[in-house]
Amino acid sequence: MSGAILQEVAHRPWSLPQAPWVMAQRWQDLLFAHWPLPPAALAALLPPALELDTFDGQGWLGVVPFRMSGVRPRLLPAVPWLSAFPELNVRTYVRLRDRGVEKRGVYFFSLDAANPVAVAIARRTFWLPYF
Repeated sequence: MSGAILQEVAHRPWSLPQAPWVMAQRWQDLLFAHWPLPPAALAALLPPALELDTFDGQGWLGVVPFRMSGVRPRLLPAVPWLSAFPELNVRTYVRLRDRGVEKRGVYFFSLDAANPVAVAIARRTFWLPYF
């Protein structure tokens, strides 16, 4: 039964990935804080392929602090000194047209983590804006 929800795709505008998941992680002590901003102000900061997603006519800047734990690659155990650290991400919400299908997502202006080794791995492996 628990695996059935993972196969539910009616709400998704695209199919499930063909490859298995590659990373595991837990987010703890989490806060989602958002501020409305004029759409033009946020849109000017996005790459050309992305369109700002709005809600109630506003763009939204999110600041999300949390503690990450249990960070590990698939099939490997967590490493205590590497797998847990505080993180802060600064984000907005975007849309992308891909082969005629609109995909909604998150654009990260920055991902700030307190573990320099994890930052280096994330930047090199996943091309994410970790600092």
